Amino acid sequence: MNITQIANLVRPGTHAIVGDYKTYSSEYSEIYTTMPSEMAVEYDVEMKFTGLGQYRPEGAPTAVDDMGQRYVTQYNHRYFGLAFNITRMALVNNLYKSKFPIQMRALKKSMHQTKEVSAASVINNASNANFPMADGQALLSNAHPIDGGTFSNITAIHTDLSEAALEAGVIAMGMWPDVAGLTVATKPIKLLVPMQGFFTADRLLKSQFRPGVDTNDINAINNKGIFPKGYVVNHYLTNPNAWYILSDADNGFQHFEREPFTTDVYCDFSTDSLMVKAIECYSFGVTNVRSIYGTQP
Repeated sequence: MNITQIANLVRPGTHAIVGDYKTYSSEYSEIYTTMPSEMAVEYDVEMKFTGLGQYRPEGAPTAVDDMGQRYVTQYNHRYFGLAFNITRMALVNNLYKSKFPIQMRALKKSMHQTKEVSAASVINNASNANFPMADGQALLSNAHPIDGGTFSNITAIHTDLSEAALEAGVIAMGMWPDVAGLTVATKPIKLLVPMQGFFTADRLLKSQFRPGVDTNDINAINNKGIFPKGYVVNHYLTNPNAWYILSDADNGFQHFEREPFTTDVYCDFSTDSLMVKAIECYSFGVTNVRSIYGTQP
């Protein structure tokens, strides 16, 4: 950044400096559990334990089952950084230092939004086979493998967000199996929508009576408290017609923080130019695919 790039800041008469806009507060924290990491890579291992007991005829031996690891999720931490330079001439001759000391704030804002985009990309690519989970399937798939079969965490066909769609999702989640085929107790806790789904989500979850019908039937979703944490809008989701149900499954959406956001300032001895940089290291991912159900047309 040199003096020609801030030409109006070195002469009198500038009324206002515009461009430092408000941004949304942290939204990835509504989806991910954050944990510190002291490793270059973190691993989560999904185990297969024993399945259903088997009938043993009189005098016959007891059936034997096996146990062992099945799927390994790898979290590779990555560095993200950004910097800017400003010359001594530009620093010294800026007449509006009280109005334009905001470069550091801009840098922090850029890094914050980078983190939000990185977090949302896991969901934006949820049905993309080029971004497989540890089991070899996309995050949203109708063919997640288990021993002896598969299960689905995606709608059979795309369905717009509706009362019927949510009910079908809740029912499907209540029948999910573990790797051995045993039914797991998975419950929905939160509805996740892009900005385009905001009003529909509000009607579906907060109406006392069934939305969109001319009867006085109760809204069972609201009445039974199906979504104890309500709904949340994420402004970085890119598919306007997608919607997702987040569950209480363990080891679902995880965010590992290897190095927190830090800044540093360096003055070049020969040029007197000032360099300011920001850097952090983290990873986002999903270990347990039972943490989400949804649709992504």
